[in-house]
Amino acid sequence: MEKHIKKTLNRQAFNEAVFEWRAPEYLHHEKSLLWFVIAGIVALVLIIYGLMTDGWTFSVAIAVFAGTYYLFHRSPPPIVDIKISKMGVKIGHHIFPYSHIKGFWIVYDPPFVAKLYLKMTSKIHPDIFVALEETEPSELRNILSKHCKELEGFNEPFADSIVRLLKL
Repeated sequence: MEKHIKKTLNRQAFNEAVFEWRAPEYLHHEKSLLWFVIAGIVALVLIIYGLMTDGWTFSVAIAVFAGTYYLFHRSPPPIVDIKISKMGVKIGHHIFPYSHIKGFWIVYDPPFVAKLYLKMTSKIHPDIFVALEETEPSELRNILSKHCKELEGFNEPFADSIVRLLKL
C-alpha cells in the first residue's frame, strides 16, 4: 500500500507544472486534393510494380499502409497538455523523469518549425518532439536548462524535415 501512495505522489508531482502549454499530439499537415491524387498514383504504381514482379506481399503492404495512413490522418490529432515540472516532463499521459532525459534542444524558425526535442537516455527509445505552438522558447529553455543539459548544435532531424516538406 505504501508503494502505491508513493507512486501516486510522484504522479501528482508531475502535474505541478512550472511551465505548461497545449499542443497537438502529433503534427497534422493539411493536404490538398492534388496531394491525395499524387499519393494515390504513387501507391497504385507501387502496387502494380509489386504484382508484376511477383511481390504480392509488397503490394498488400503498400495497400494496407495507404489505407491506414488515410484513415489515421483524415481527422485532426487530439490536443494534449504538456507540463514541465520539477520532476520531469509530462506529455499527455506520458511521463518522462529528468533522469531519463539526456538533454534537449529547441528548433525555432516560425512559421516553418517550432519544436522542443527531448533526447532520451535509452538507446531503444527514440527522441521525442513536441510542438511549441505559441510557447515562448527562451522561457522554456531557461526552465529546462535547470534540470537537464541543452544540446548545442542540434537541428531538426532530416527525417522530420522530409515529413514536414512532403506533408506526411
